Amino acid sequence: MINAIDLAKLRNGEFLQFGTNVSDLVESNNPKGLNVEAQHVVFKTKVNETSALFNTERSSALTQELVLLDERRDRAVTGITSAIAGYCSHFLPETALAANLLASDLQLFGAGVARQNLQSETAIISGISSDWETKPELTNALATLGLTLWAAELKTANQMFDQKYIDRTKEYGAANPDTLKAKREETTIAYYELRKYLEAYATIQNTPDYKKVISELNALIDQYNQLLTNRTKEAVTPPVAN
Repeated sequence: MINAIDLAKLRNGEFLQFGTNVSDLVESNNPKGLNVEAQHVVFKTKVNETSALFNTERSSALTQELVLLDERRDRAVTGITSAIAGYCSHFLPETALAANLLASDLQLFGAGVARQNLQSETAIISGISSDWETKPELTNALATLGLTLWAAELKTANQMFDQKYIDRTKEYGAANPDTLKAKREETTIAYYELRKYLEAYATIQNTPDYKKVISELNALIDQYNQLLTNRTKEAVTPPVAN
């Protein structure tokens, strides 16, 4: 059996590299001899189409601006989270209390905000900013810690990123009838179709050729699964309120 992998969790560049690796492995093992030539051609075509869209997206001038804005909000959320964590152990009780109020609120939004995908990070930061503006105890806690301007920077950076993301989406949609998300879905379907046929023929014939290609594919999949596991482990957990 071919090992499972959650393709949706792979970032676009990783997804494309994985698809290219799979295609190359199958091709090097003679897809015609494995009875999956037709499925391999479809999958390889989808990978190439997705790659073309991805490269078009990256070449956009707005994409470069997005990268800088994403870095700006990442610094803001990481910085203010670290500052709050430090204040949780402050020697003044009122300062520690304010910090722990904010830390408890951050915990509601999960760990590793800056490591989320772009859309998720936007939504999470919007939720954090909303809490800090609408809940008086949190607004006062920010003032107590002197973090009001930092919170404003986080909100501004996130809003600027979101607007630029919308602008880029409009530009990209006008330039291409296909979207990268839709093309990824088509590629994923083609991958599972290829996998289904490989597993079926491997079950029926059970020859060394099938064992070899499946072993190589599983070794590849294990590497990408480890990448996803490492990313989860690297997530930073906000401090727990005392």
